[in-house]
Amino acid sequence: MVEAARVQDADRVVEIGPGSGAFTGQILAALKPGAQLLAVEKSGPLARGVASRFPGAKVREDCATRLADVLREESFEPPQAILSGLPWAAFPQSLQQTILTEIHRVLDTGGTFTTFAYFGPHRLPAGRRFRDLLNAFFSDVQRTSLVLANVPPAFVYVCRR
Repeated sequence: MVEAARVQDADRVVEIGPGSGAFTGQILAALKPGAQLLAVEKSGPLARGVASRFPGAKVREDCATRLADVLREESFEPPQAILSGLPWAAFPQSLQQTILTEIHRVLDTGGTFTTFAYFGPHRLPAGRRFRDLLNAFFSDVQRTSLVLANVPPAFVYVCRR
């Protein structure tokens, strides 16, 4: 995910839904000197946990549906990379669309939105709707090969604005 997002080239990175921080440490390790990471987590306990584990990240307890407002309130310029581990296939279409609208609104021109999907659920109606929405929002949507070593197997969507 981190490599596909080209985090190492970005000055500003946003992570949506860091959860327990599975990607956060990898993002921080890949950032170039002076680059910024803003992690937006809806759950208070998870946000506090990520902030405690990764002091190099600015963590904001808030919802991805308010991403544009969050970035404005944090004086965070448009990010070149946005990464997300949100469970897209579990969301109704309206929530998928709302969050993708926010991502598209704030992502810098030429920026990359990267997320992953588990093999199997991506074929369910919500997973297919999500893929269709990605294609509607972004000019270029690529899918990596399946990572069989991951349990369950997963792949990464790399979307460019």
